Amino acid sequence: MSRNRVRTTHTLHWAAVTRWIAILVLACALLGSYVVLKNKVLRLAAEVHDREVELDSWQKRNQQLQCNLARITSFQALQQRLGLRSGLVNIGQLEIVRMESFGMASTTVPRVGGVAP
Repeated sequence: MSRNRVRTTHTLHWAAVTRWIAILVLACALLGSYVVLKNKVLRLAAEVHDREVELDSWQKRNQQLQCNLARITSFQALQQRLGLRSGLVNIGQLEIVRMESFGMASTTVPRVGGVAP
């Protein structure tokens, strides 16, 4: 007998190798999708935070404008702006003046219930 012959052969079990390769590919796909979805969640959370900050600033601006509008349209602010210290006349206290044509006498008619006769 010749001693050059290989006595045992070490063969690979191709089924086991294929199984491990499939497991690794599946694990990589799952981890990759996890990373993509996690990044998407973080991006959306940052966007929601930005929108909340923007909403807060709009609400503050709206509140300031409402306060300014209430202050500007108040009766006392109007008196101060016009410089009338004697007071303004309420619409219910007004009298309607009728002017007659061709220089005749003018008459005043009081308003009754806010409606002119």
